[in-house]
Amino acid sequence: MLPRLSLRRSHVKHALAAVATVLAAGLFALLGFELLLRAIGYSAPVWGEPHAQLGWRLRPGIEGRYTAEGDAHFRVNAGGWRDRDHPVDKPADVYRIAVLGDSYAEARQVPADAAFWALLPERLAACGFQPGRRIEALNFSASGYGTAQEYLLLQSAAIRYRPDLVLLQFTNGNDVRNNSFALSEEHDKPFFRFGPDGELRLDASFAVSPEFRKRTSASAELLRVATDHSRLLQMLRAVRERAPWRRAPAESAPGMEQGLEPSALRPPEDALWEDAWQVTEALIRKIHDYAAGRGAQFLVVTVPYAIQVHPDPASRRALAERMRLPDLFYPDRRITEFAARNQIAALALAPLMQPLAESSGTFLHGFANSGMGRGHWNRDGHRVAADLIAQFLCESRRGGTQHAALPGRAAPAFHARRSPEGR
Repeated sequence: MLPRLSLRRSHVKHALAAVATVLAAGLFALLGFELLLRAIGYSAPVWGEPHAQLGWRLRPGIEGRYTAEGDAHFRVNAGGWRDRDHPVDKPADVYRIAVLGDSYAEARQVPADAAFWALLPERLAACGFQPGRRIEALNFSASGYGTAQEYLLLQSAAIRYRPDLVLLQFTNGNDVRNNSFALSEEHDKPFFRFGPDGELRLDASFAVSPEFRKRTSASAELLRVATDHSRLLQMLRAVRERAPWRRAPAESAPGMEQGLEPSALRPPEDALWEDAWQVTEALIRKIHDYAAGRGAQFLVVTVPYAIQVHPDPASRRALAERMRLPDLFYPDRRITEFAARNQIAALALAPLMQPLAESSGTFLHGFANSGMGRGHWNRDGHRVAADLIAQFLCESRRGGTQHAALPGRAAPAFHARRSPEGR
């Protein structure tokens, strides 16, 4: 009996030793992989966190390198925005521009000082836009935001900095869909809908949904913090998020890219799209009215699809013909015509950027590691956008001829002014 018991104990010891060896080897391999990722500079932190009012926001203080599209250091300030820290109190000699937008203004694809909003102050100072005043551009933008989130953000955060100008960056490619509960693929965020009286009503019910509560749980926050300190967890998370089965289906058409819908390039073909457009226009009017009510000017700037400003006219023409469209400027035309009817300053960039891209043969969208002529603005795109926005503002202040928002159409004048509080 004793020899058998001794034999069993010996087998157990050997088995435990084997398991310990395997575990040690596994831990050693994981540690080695972690050190390797750190050595090669891999960084993919969790950039965002859930937010009960906005759906999500950038995580204050987080920083790392973004390489999925372009290659740039990305740092979030204490307020939760990609920008340097700004004091809430505005000095008397400062003119402030509050930028509301989505991934184009967040601009994680390029260094922060290459983003269009960072380039604006120097260009505006050079043309004498605000003589004797220092111009600041404050960025309040986050990837995926729609106009509803930008309106709420203006009310809750941006207005505290007493901006003299509110600049709304509007993306032709997905903002209309983002503003519609019926069309949006993301529902963990606020929406506005028309009530029986025809007025917009806020729907913030996402904040009590089981999915949102799961994202705000202590365990979810613990995982985000753990991921901050582990490159291996960051890589596993990135692989999981890019898995094909996690990608939401999107409309597709030759010449278009995932996440952008060709339906926005043509007049609405059904009630859902017309409602989405009407909600969008009503939200733009609300942002304008809210800014004006607090002494700030307002400007909406439409950002083009990459195909709208592709340097090859044959590529643009081929898509327009396949979609049976006279041109690719429907969203720009709709926004600027709506703005003109409502005395709102608007600047459509696509018709202005297109000839510049074509004449120089320059891709304003895209990067070597993600493909040229697609995706977000590169450095050239941000530079050209900053030039055009500054030129629009400066010429408007001088009372000169406006840039055409569309060929043959004049944009509403922008008249810079000081608020009653003496901003």
